[in-house]
Amino acid sequence: MDLKQLRTILAIAETGSLTKAAELLHIVQPALSRQLKQLEDELGTPLFERNRLGMVLTTPGRRFVDQVRVSLKVLNKAKADIGAAAANLTGSVAVGMLPGLAAVLAGPLVTSLRQQYPDLKVRIATGFSDFLQDGLEDGKLDICLMGDYLQSELLLTSPVFREPIYVVGLPDCGLSQSHPITLDEVAKRPMVVPEAQSLRNVIDRACTIIGVNLNLVAESDNTNVILDLVERGVGYTILPVMPITPMLKAKRIVGAPIISPNLHRTVIIGSPVINRNPHMVETLQRELIDLLRPFVKKFSCAGVEWLYDK
Repeated sequence: MDLKQLRTILAIAETGSLTKAAELLHIVQPALSRQLKQLEDELGTPLFERNRLGMVLTTPGRRFVDQVRVSLKVLNKAKADIGAAAANLTGSVAVGMLPGLAAVLAGPLVTSLRQQYPDLKVRIATGFSDFLQDGLEDGKLDICLMGDYLQSELLLTSPVFREPIYVVGLPDCGLSQSHPITLDEVAKRPMVVPEAQSLRNVIDRACTIIGVNLNLVAESDNTNVILDLVERGVGYTILPVMPITPMLKAKRIVGAPIISPNLHRTVIIGSPVINRNPHMVETLQRELIDLLRPFVKKFSCAGVEWLYDK
């Protein structure tokens, strides 16, 4: 049993396909199949059932994959501890962030890393959570701050903070931060909403639970476009409180928390289980958390809750 076999099992479990797992690991499918067979022969039991749905874990397979994830996490930590003695980080690193967070964190993060590690090249990628998760799983990104995501055997994740989601409109629309509004009432108003992405998933799930449909008048995958349409009087929108706080303070817009059900977005920090430089990822995570902690706590009066240290 070796690391290649363990990574093979994890990739097959996540993708449910020998072909997709081979693409993810950048190896040919026959070689991957041989690794799987050798491991199953060594363990004396099938780890997957092959059916029309693809590769499905057996009961022993599920138990084994759970242990593999723990083992790889421990191994990555051991590598990071050994590498921690290095005086400098070199090479390149790719950090993914939600657009609203990138606007306030990218500058301080790159500045801090450049001061401490002048030989390190930093790339910042911004996008919604589905884009960021794909980047982590494809190996294009080393670490990400993202929202709602699909559970994945290929990722290590930790919650960082949770923020309430507001309905937002023009200053004369009667909304107030001190007076929450029900989702049923929100659904009656003309809405400009985010297109398919993690925040939209939260909204759609909540609407399904209470049996309402939003009155959609426009959609966009760009937050700036959405807010511009709100300021032009096209309709209301639904967004997390932190990115809109500057506009709320400037009284360009007003907003109210959504209740019944309470809508929140949880931001997590994620990295691949199989990563090329555990020490670098650990350093990045520490830098990001150190930058976020004081920033997030400024919004505690708006209902934002810090989760990482709990």
